[in-house]
Formats: sequence, C-alpha cells, structure tokens
Amino acid sequence: MAVWQEKQQAVITVFSLWLKNMRKFMAGLPLFRRHSLFLKIVFILWAFFSFFQTAVNAEFKPDGAAPDQVLVLYNADYDVDTDGSLTGQDSKEVAEYYARMHADPVSGKRPYLLGLKCRHGKKHLNNWFIQEDSNDNKTGVVFKGMGRKPGHADCVRDSRKVEINLVPGKTEIDWETVEFYVQDRNKNRKKVTHFMVSGIPVRKSRRTIYPEIGKSKGRCFRFDAHKLFSGTVDVFVTAKNQSGRIIKNSRFTFWDIEDFQPSIYGEDGILDEKNFQEDVAIPVKTFLESSKNSLPDGKFLKDHIRYIVVAHGLPFSCKSVFGIERGVTSKSNDHGALGSLEQRLQTLYYGWGKQIIPPVVSRFMSGGPDSDAGVRNYKIISVLTYPLTGRRWNPYMHPDTYSFLGRKKTPGFIYLPLFEEERIKTPSYFFGYGVSRIDGQGPREAKRIIDYSLYASKYLRPEMIAQKAKTDLKPSLKEIEKRNLWGREEIRFLNFSIISKHSKEGLPFLKRPVKQKDFVSNKNVDPVYQGYFPGGMERTVVSSNGWNIGRSAPIWRQIDQGVTVSACGGPAYGEGPHITNATFWDNRILIRYLFRGRDLGECFLRSTYYVNWATSLVGDPLYHPDLSKTVIDRLSPAIGSKDDISIQIGPTMDRYSGVFSVVVRTSKKNPEVCLLKVYYQKQGTHSQQESSWPIYSSKPYAILRNLEPDAVYSCRPILTDPYNNITDLTETFGPITFKTGPPIVIKNITKQARKRKKNWEIDTMGIPGVSKSATLIINFIAGQQGLIPGVESKGIQLKAVKYPDKKHIRISYSFGGPQMKEMILSPLKKGETATLILRWRRFPLTREIVLKAKDNTEFTIAADVRTPWVKINPDLRLKFNQRNGVKIISGSIVSNALPASKTAFGLAVNPIDVSLWEASNK
Repeated sequence: MAVWQEKQQAVITVFSLWLKNMRKFMAGLPLFRRHSLFLKIVFILWAFFSFFQTAVNAEFKPDGAAPDQVLVLYNADYDVDTDGSLTGQDSKEVAEYYARMHADPVSGKRPYLLGLKCRHGKKHLNNWFIQEDSNDNKTGVVFKGMGRKPGHADCVRDSRKVEINLVPGKTEIDWETVEFYVQDRNKNRKKVTHFMVSGIPVRKSRRTIYPEIGKSKGRCFRFDAHKLFSGTVDVFVTAKNQSGRIIKNSRFTFWDIEDFQPSIYGEDGILDEKNFQEDVAIPVKTFLESSKNSLPDGKFLKDHIRYIVVAHGLPFSCKSVFGIERGVTSKSNDHGALGSLEQRLQTLYYGWGKQIIPPVVSRFMSGGPDSDAGVRNYKIISVLTYPLTGRRWNPYMHPDTYSFLGRKKTPGFIYLPLFEEERIKTPSYFFGYGVSRIDGQGPREAKRIIDYSLYASKYLRPEMIAQKAKTDLKPSLKEIEKRNLWGREEIRFLNFSIISKHSKEGLPFLKRPVKQKDFVSNKNVDPVYQGYFPGGMERTVVSSNGWNIGRSAPIWRQIDQGVTVSACGGPAYGEGPHITNATFWDNRILIRYLFRGRDLGECFLRSTYYVNWATSLVGDPLYHPDLSKTVIDRLSPAIGSKDDISIQIGPTMDRYSGVFSVVVRTSKKNPEVCLLKVYYQKQGTHSQQESSWPIYSSKPYAILRNLEPDAVYSCRPILTDPYNNITDLTETFGPITFKTGPPIVIKNITKQARKRKKNWEIDTMGIPGVSKSATLIINFIAGQQGLIPGVESKGIQLKAVKYPDKKHIRISYSFGGPQMKEMILSPLKKGETATLILRWRRFPLTREIVLKAKDNTEFTIAADVRTPWVKINPDLRLKFNQRNGVKIISGSIVSNALPASKTAFGLAVNPIDVSLWEASNK
C-alpha cells in the first residue's frame, strides 16, 4: 500500500505543475471560451485522479452526519392548518417535528431550522412554483452584433451550420439547377460554390446520420455561410424542375454566433430567477454565512451543514440557473426552464456566473420555423440548454451511476471517501449539499416519513418480512461484494422479498403483500402489494409523475401508502424538462452504500446523474440503515398513558360515528410505528364490530361506525408493529369505554333533482351543511362501457369518460379535496339500471363513490379518506350530465352522510368483483 501511495503522490505532484502552466495558457483566451475549455480539461482529469485516489483506500468506511449538520427549511408564509394537525401552520409543524425527533438527547445537537418568507409581499412561496417577473433569458444568450436584433419569433440559426433539405414534390428536381446565394446586411451577395451533399439526414441515438445520395428521395445541402460573410446573413435557395420551371425560391435568415454573448439577465437586465434568489437562495446563504450561527471554533454553517431538508409547504419548483430552458432531446416541447427547488439548493454554492460561465453554442432543434421548408435549425443558445450530467457536474457521483444505460452493465464497488473530506478537496465552485424533500398531503404524511426513517434506521432487516433469519448480516454483505451482486441480486441475497421480476435495480422495495399470511412464492401468479413497510422504496419513471400533476400522480399515491424513499419531477411537464429514465436515483448504487453505513442524503448525491434538473428526491437525509448494525425489533408497541387515547364522537345520519386514535410512544432511541385495530361492542350485547388503520403510524386512528344513541361501548384496541409485536391496550390500562349522545332529533333534509332540458339539476338552497356533509343519490341507466353520470359544480365534481381500450372508464372527482383520478373496470353493462351514491364528510373524513345494487348491497368504486379536507363552496345548483348513452332516471341530495366504509378505508379500493355484483342484482 505504501508503494501505491508514493506513486499516487508523484502523479498528483505532476498534475499540480501541469495545472499551474495550463492556467497561464488559459489567461490568453476569451473569458467564456477560457472557462469552457478549462472546465472540460480539469474535470476529466480531476475525475480520473479522484477515482485513482479512492482506489487505494484500505477499506470502506461507514459515515453518518450529526443532527446539527442538517438545515431544515420551511415556509414561514404558509397559511394552511389542516384537520388533524397541531394548531398553527403546517410547514413549521413538520420542520419542528423533524428537529425534535432527530435531536440528540446526550449532546443536545439538533437540526437547524430556517423559515423562509417572500421578500416582496406577494407570497411567492405559496404557489407550487416560484413565479418570476422576467422570462426573457430562456436561451441564455444576448445579441451584441450590428444590425437588427432577433425578435421573439425569430429562430436564431447559426450561419456556420446551414443545412437545407430539398425533397421533390409532384415534379422531380433538376439537381444541377440547385443554387445557393448568401447576402449580408449591406445587400452584398455571393454564390455558394462549395457545399456538401448527402441524402436526407436521420437522427439515431441522438446523433445525426447523413446517408449517401440515392438512399433517400431528397438531398441535404450543407455549407458554412460565415466563410462568405460575417454577421447576420440571408441565404437564398433556388431550384428548377426538368422543364426549367422554378419550383423552389426561398430566403432564410441566419445569424453569426460571434455576435452573441452568454447572458445571465436577458435583454431586460432583470434576473429570470430573481425571486428565487431573493426569497430562497440569499436568505439561506445569509443564514449559513452569519457569524452569529457559526460553531464555537469559528466554522461557518456553510461548511458544517451536509444536508438540506425542504419541508412540506415550500414550493416544488423554481427557475433553473439563469432561467435557461434545457432538455435532453432536440424537441423544443421537451425543454423547460423550471427545475426542482431541491436541485437548485444542491448547487447553491456552485460558481454560476463566476467560475462557471456557460459558452455560446449552436444546438440542433427539430421542427421550428422554416422546418417545413426544409431548413434544419441549429439554434444559437447557451450550453446550459444541454442537461448537466455525470461527474463533471456532480463530482460526488459514483462513476458507474446509470452505467447500465450504456455499455457497462455492472458497477464497481469503490471505497468512496468520506463525504465531508471529499467536499473539502472538491473545487470550491462545485461545493454541494445533499438535498431532499419531506412532504405529503399534510403534516401526517410528511411526519410519517420521519418516523419510518428512524424506525428503519434501527430495525431494517429481512426478518421484518421473511421468516428466514440471519442473525449477522455482515458475512452476507461481504459475500455480496465478493460475488459483485448489485440491485435486485443484492436484495435477493439478503433475503428481502423480490417484488418485481422486471426491475434489476430492486425496486419497489419492502412493499406489503395484501395478505401476508398467503404470501408465497408463485411462479405463475404475482402477489398483489399495497402499502410499504418502514424503509420501503419506490419511484415511478413516467413523464406525468410530478408534484404539480395532481394527487393521482404516482408520487402522491406512494406517499399516501407509506413510502419512505421516493422521487418524482419537481415539475412534470408544466414548463420543466421532460423526465428521462435517468432522472431519479440509480438504486444499485444507492442501496450498496446505504446498507453499509452511509446516510440517505449522501447516497442520493452519489446516485443521481443530473444537476440543475427537475429531480425531486423524497426522504430523510439522516435515514441510516447500516445492515451490519440493525437489529430485530423485540419491543411491543406502547403508549405513555391512558391520556394518549382519544375518542371523538359525533352524530351521523340517525346514529353516531367517531374516531379512535392513539399516540404511540416513539423516540430516536426507541422508534415505533404500528397498525391499529379496534374491536368495539355495545355493552350488554354480543355483536362485535371492528375497524382498523391500514398504515403503520406513530399516530394511528380508526373510524367507529354504526353507533347507537345513548349507549355505552367497550373497546379493545390492538397495536401491531412491523415485526408483528402485539399490544392489547386493555391489558395495560383496563377497560376502555365511551358513551354516545342522546337520540338524534335533527331531521335530515332531502331535495329531489329536476330535469332541465337535456340535463338534471338540484337546488341546494335551504340544505344546511352541504359544504361539510352530504349524500348525493342518482338513479340511472349505464352508458357505453358501463359509464356513470357526471356531476358539475364549483366544489363538487364527478366526471366519467370512456377509456380507449373499450373496457375501462376513467373517472375524476373532487369534493372536499383536490381532484383525484382513477381508471376502473365498470361492472355495469350498457343499458343496466343502477344507483350511484356520492358521500362526503369533514368528520369523520369521508369521500366515497358507491354503486348500489338491487339488493341494496353497496360496492365502493373510488374513495379518498386520507387527503386533508379542503373547504367546499358549492354552487347553489348541482348539475348532473348524461353523455355517451347515460340516462338519469332520478336524483336527490341528503343533508348528511354515513362515514367511510371499511372498503373505502383500505390502502386502496380494489376492483369490484363482477360475479358478486351480478349476484346482488338478480
């Protein structure tokens, strides 16, 4: 090893001398050319020597950040306080919970908190993205040449790359008559005498292939107009047919790339990311660089903090660096100027505009102006329009991240240096943080990510889901390294269940089988999974998976069902770059280092390929499941006292219902999450009911249904943790009882719908409490593909449309919450009579859509019982629509509603069993 270190030091010394001479050479180059060339050369060599240095390390070292090496950002302007959360705004609640749960009881160290506020009085931080006042720097270049400036409608084409395709139409082109002329701004004109000719070019693997003449119908002509004139020029092209008639006579404008300079502000002189800088970046930098916040040894927080947490309530997106649009493909509609807030914070201290000045380049963009006339557009733009990928832009990345998309299918296990040490050695203008988001539909879901991370950090082991126990996982980890197993194969060797046969990365990870007792390996039938154990990971790589798309996007569903680690687009579509198959993390790299003692925050940084992109990583950066140290959970769940049991009862229809909730004892030292099942019965009877909470939680609750007035009920709540440790709370605290109220004398008001021309409607005036609780009943005849009626109102909506497969229907609905979308297989046949029921309640929280059969059996087709309630302001008239063969027979509304059914309260609503539906309609 000593010999290796001597060789390494000698190479580094030679490199240092070379670097000093190279800097002298660079000083003679133009500024933006200098930085471009310098960065290219330095980073290729820096990456090599960084790899060389890590290759000689004796052993891999686990590493974890202290609690005070995390900065948690929250929205101080946030004005949302959802039902079920603590009193006060939700964003700060999540941030304070993170700091409290991660505080070290011995050292007193805890994460730092910083509340961000809009400095402009416009609440910029209360939208899903930070809106900007200027949007004119999308190309990242400005014109500094003579003559007319390019307008917004101009395609600023590079005169060095004139490419024009000529394709014969109804008559053949006489190729000998094709002529090109170039004219400068002073009307001087020259004929082009030297050009290259080929067949019509095609794009292949992001490269342009120019076939030989004759292999395509037309021809492509290429030349450099700048050799004839500098500055802006017009290119004229003429061509005749075999009869001598002119069939092509066109004029196209091209621009001189040397007349453009890199732009930070755009033409208006206003930074396109000004509000992001003033509301987020500058306040964060000020906090990190303030001497008031420095450590006792004088070290600034800037250098002490490793990870930044973006808490629930902050925007998902903001402008990219300088507001420049970027994208992977040559299609302009795949490009966008928005990125994730997290990735902007990741590169907070990158040398944008200082050491990193992006040069002006020309890039082929398909389509665009004059493309129909045969012009291939090489647009003059900033190099930042290309995606910034790999170790050149993320120097902390494992060199084999996403290597399977290229030729290298299997990564190498490199003994990566400690993150803090590597950051010190990295050039200062690439000083980075690990940044992730902790979010959800409300504080409950966001705080659950923290609870799951703490639990899995201590207890993540295959015994959580498998019966085969491996007391010591260290030999398995070593054997995996020896066999060079990665991703799915590493997970399999550790005895974790393989959920997907198709993902070599091993995702999803730790999903829960619907019936755990029936979970067996079956080669013919894939098990059904819903929800996650603590430590569960999943990400869905589809273009529409983004925070901004709506609550039906995969990210929202995964968080709703208890995922611990996930990812999505900060923006998906919505003026962001198109999501690619390498947008998120490479799970092979992430779990290799996560399972061996590195934090999730570092592993995210090691396994992500893009910088300044749309990547939004979800998870607690302090999540630290070192499998050589994790243990089996042998402690049964517990609560502190009987005061941690809460029973809230209220009238529903002619009876009562309520919510039974418990606060489970949990801490950083002894984390706990559990399921809740409540058995309850009226005293003096033998009829027992049960209700359950289907997601592991530190604050589970269950709905108590069908409670008779003026009665005493006995409860037996059962807590079950992920290792199946069970606690019956009545064995600890004795009998648990509650009493319902007196008989309900308030009568429910019902109103009938009336037919108005083609549709039906109900006047809701005089019906109290529609905004908090109501039941809508529609008798109808099913339409094509079993379609159901729709409902149109300001705050109550239901829409059903045919799906192209001619089997399913797609429904979207919103009442008391954001819009949800489902694709369902309707049990109805066209012309079949049925009853549609919509129920909503603020307490107990209910949103449910039901089909009622002829024998009055109810079948739930969609439900949302966990998204926090949003106030409804319905129109006075509810309108029903009947389309695609749907016919409404009658309709009514009732000023009350039953609580959510057991089916609605599951992790997800399963498809209706058609045989049961048919049996209920005989």
